[in-house]
Amino acid sequence: MSFESKLMGIKTDILMDKEIFDFWYEKMPLYRKKKIDAMKPEKGKRASLGAGILLAKGLEMYGIEDAEIDFVPNGKPCLKGRDDLFFNLSHSGDMAVCAFAGTEIGADVEQNTAFKENLINYIFDEKEKDYIRSAGKDEEEMNAGFTSLWTMKESIMKYSGKGISMSPKEIFVDIENGSRIYYKGEELKDYFLRTFEYRGYQICVCKGDGAFEAGLEFADISIQ
Repeated sequence: MSFESKLMGIKTDILMDKEIFDFWYEKMPLYRKKKIDAMKPEKGKRASLGAGILLAKGLEMYGIEDAEIDFVPNGKPCLKGRDDLFFNLSHSGDMAVCAFAGTEIGADVEQNTAFKENLINYIFDEKEKDYIRSAGKDEEEMNAGFTSLWTMKESIMKYSGKGISMSPKEIFVDIENGSRIYYKGEELKDYFLRTFEYRGYQICVCKGDGAFEAGLEFADISIQ
């Protein structure tokens, strides 16, 4: 079966409503409840629950019931026993996203952040830094540019399945030339990026069999 790609999002501040939070929490599988419970700040609990809701809503849209979540050796979640649908979750601030595709996928969302110079030097290539700084008209735009570039690298690391073992500094995204991707100097020709911007948030999806074509759609999680 071939599944259509989707990128779903929610603003998790809606979960500040205790009735809505409790309603969705009770629907979560045990592993997700444990993740939520382990979060100390309430904002973190809402973010983790929001990610779980998006996964559940997406699987419902695909007509998949009683899906069992498994984890590959590096901790990346997947649907147990299926090789026809993949997903990836991310959350930041008051936003959570879940990307779905028929092949491996990586997704990241980040709220626009003012990166400190030592962090910029640690994760970005000199050419990347020069491009963002020369393209940015003011500090706010440069922050958005660095945040967007960071989501690109995060989505690449998540797509690859290597996670943080794939050094972000060794990933070079040639933004000036169609966002071609290089790792340790070698071009990753089967990695494709799609970026989104939404009200102070940057989102990127990395996919391996062509560009991610779906738009961002928001899930309705109201209970009225």
